[in-house]
Amino acid sequence: MLESDTSKLSKKELNIIQNYTEGLFKTVREPLLVLDRHRNVVGLNSNLKKKFKINGEFEERVSVFEFNNGQLDTPEFRDVLNYLQTERNTVTERDIQVVLPQKRKRGFTVNASVLPLPDENSIILLSFKKLKNIGDLSRQEKVYNRLVENILSNAPAAICILRGQEHTFEVANEHYIELIGHRDIIGKTVKEAIPEAESQGFIELLDHVYSTGEPYIGNETPLKLKVGKDDFKNSHLNFVYQPTRNKKGKIDGIFVHVVDVSEQVVARKNVEDSEARLRSVINTVPAIIWITDTDGQSVFLNKNWYSYTGQNNEDAKGMGWLDATHPDDRKKAEFAFLDAHNQKKSYSISFRLRNKQGEYRWVLDKASPKFDDDGNYEGMIGTVIDVHEERLKENLVREKDHRLQGIVKEATVATAIYTGREMNIELANDAMIKLWGKDDSVIGTPLHKALPELDGQPFLGLLRNVLETGEIYWGKEDKVDLMIDGEMQTGYYNFTYKPLRDKNGDIYGILNMAIDVTESVTSKMLLKESEFHFRQMADLMPGMVSKTDAKGDDIYFNKNWLDFTGKGSKYLQEVGWESFIHPDEKETFLKAWEDCLNTGCNLEMQLRLKNKEGKYIWHLTRCEAVKEDDGSVKMWIAANTEIDKIKEEEKRKEEFLKMVSHELKTPVTSIKGYVQLLLTLLKKQKEAAEASKLPLQPSLERINHQVTRLTRLISEILDLSRIRENQLELKSEEFNLNELLAETIQDINYTNTQHKIALESEVQCQIIADRDRIGQVVINFVMNAIKYSPGSQEINVKISREDKDKVRVSVKDFGIGIGQENHKKIFKRFYRVGVKSEETYSGFGIGLYLANEIIERHNGEIQLNSELGKGSEFSFILNATQITS
Repeated sequence: MLESDTSKLSKKELNIIQNYTEGLFKTVREPLLVLDRHRNVVGLNSNLKKKFKINGEFEERVSVFEFNNGQLDTPEFRDVLNYLQTERNTVTERDIQVVLPQKRKRGFTVNASVLPLPDENSIILLSFKKLKNIGDLSRQEKVYNRLVENILSNAPAAICILRGQEHTFEVANEHYIELIGHRDIIGKTVKEAIPEAESQGFIELLDHVYSTGEPYIGNETPLKLKVGKDDFKNSHLNFVYQPTRNKKGKIDGIFVHVVDVSEQVVARKNVEDSEARLRSVINTVPAIIWITDTDGQSVFLNKNWYSYTGQNNEDAKGMGWLDATHPDDRKKAEFAFLDAHNQKKSYSISFRLRNKQGEYRWVLDKASPKFDDDGNYEGMIGTVIDVHEERLKENLVREKDHRLQGIVKEATVATAIYTGREMNIELANDAMIKLWGKDDSVIGTPLHKALPELDGQPFLGLLRNVLETGEIYWGKEDKVDLMIDGEMQTGYYNFTYKPLRDKNGDIYGILNMAIDVTESVTSKMLLKESEFHFRQMADLMPGMVSKTDAKGDDIYFNKNWLDFTGKGSKYLQEVGWESFIHPDEKETFLKAWEDCLNTGCNLEMQLRLKNKEGKYIWHLTRCEAVKEDDGSVKMWIAANTEIDKIKEEEKRKEEFLKMVSHELKTPVTSIKGYVQLLLTLLKKQKEAAEASKLPLQPSLERINHQVTRLTRLISEILDLSRIRENQLELKSEEFNLNELLAETIQDINYTNTQHKIALESEVQCQIIADRDRIGQVVINFVMNAIKYSPGSQEINVKISREDKDKVRVSVKDFGIGIGQENHKKIFKRFYRVGVKSEETYSGFGIGLYLANEIIERHNGEIQLNSELGKGSEFSFILNATQITS
């Protein structure tokens, strides 16, 4: 007895079936019922509800024999499904009886067929017609024919019906006519109507379906159709060839259902190519690469990991990679990773890793945190490199060459291997063959015979040179002419010719990898055409704009330059605009400009330029490099903006500060003198009982402390002016740096009892420097540490050896810290860091500026290591004359 299979389809399979049948439900007007391959109901149209007296919603995926209270659980209907299951043939015009409500029986004619789907699934289509009198059959057949015609015309897919062994077009809807280019096909055979289909195997498929009765499903099958006189259109099709049978069960034609999926195929292939290129690059990197997520779980290990450790995907999942580490190193490796993950910081650690042979070898694991564009933490990314022995690296490189032949076929980048002096094509993947416009027949033939169009082009000579010298050749945007589809086509490619060596180090062939950059080169050509538009815009800009080539030779000046100097463009190109720079700034500019030309860095400085009246005007000069995709400098753009009025304002401000400083220093000095005198007298009269009862001494000490701070502030303002005028003098002498640090910390401790300042001396050293200025830097570092550590009382001062003849002094606090974005700004004049809590800290923002100037004038260096909320460590490094442990 035939029973319905109650196993359920997956949600994905059910969605595919429902989407596939949705178009039929909208267009077919006769009662239609759709079953899945398990004979469960997955869909029906409204007309079937009406004919079978179904009220309300039906239960999806119920057995057809339980459907609508078992209406179809009859011997006749079971015979229909049994015939479909055993014979695999279409059932036509079978009569069945259906019990309707009120126990009324109604006769129906049922047609049934199995329709395969592109996803290797299938559905059962059942159509029902009420039985009528003999005299009505002719009219019903006409109605049925009109119904079929209506279905064909409204179906969203391209549909046609072929009759006979010659596959003559009997019916075709508008979508099918449009697909083949609006040809006149009705009454013609496929071979006559679409002759190009024969050479592409489609007629052979039709013959097979017609002769065997087996349906054929094509998935994204390519088809080249002729459009116009000599042009062809490439398409990708999903299609079904379903044989049709007459009442005797004999095949009399083929039902064709076609969906054009060209756009989807192209889009998917573009995505797949992009992903494949990225994965190929990652997998060809000679190192193990790993990525974790925000939970610290492994989400990617490139194939080098699996080939090295012998683990599979399941073994390495999550934290499973730790199972490959040495038992003695596991905790260390785990702690290093989790600590870096939790703190979102970089780390580097060595540990022993088991390879697939069971041998433990030392590796170096380095990783860094990765963040998205909004700064959100996404996990860690790192590399693992075998550092067991250098000789093994050489062996790995050679083994990589031996495995190269296997990699070539899998590579998505166009790749080929040539061997011998004849450059025989040993291997070429599909991408390279497609790039050449050839087929697999070129494998095994010499390159010059497979691609005769290379004759007269430089590539065969370049290959021979690589074979003889062993030097890798890198082609960048090289022009190549190739014969493709019978015509010479020009393209531009980035490619490499890399020599391949055997175990003895002898060159036996060349690896060729190529990327088509024709589109990019074409875009660059278009950019050159926009040069005229750039010059027009530059002339409209208010500043003076110029352009130089990569070597620094002037090639363009805008109109404002010509108006400012009163000279012509040719004259300016000959003498260079640096000839208009004031002598005081010219040497500095030329030195900075030379550095930019060597390194590609940008330049910004203030200088004076001579106008056509001979007057020097202050300008802000910016020079920025325009770079190629590979990072090389293509040209330089320079802009000069007049800031003469701004400079005058700055000069007035400097003069004002200088005046204020001198005016304040005199009375403050006097006050300090009197206070110190009073303190001296008090100490001599300690025996006076009256004096001991008064709070005179602590008060004077506080006054002295505040005056000292004021004096230091005024000195800093004066130093600021001296630096501005290049008049800051250094009095160099040899002294013990350790003693200076100890004395400075002792002085600070007298007035700052709330903080614990610890001095750690790893070395003893002598230096030649301005003792007072170095002390000024130390005081600034320590006072800043005190000021910006309101919640911490611990400050560490350390002196250590930096190099053979250099010494480092560092001051570390555990206060509010400094964000990465402010690390360079805080050494600028008057710059003060703001904090989120809006706390305010005293100071004018000149202490670190002065400290940096002092250390630089001692040929030293200041370094900062700080993280917001975790404190700061300021250090300076100086040359030492003597360092002892």
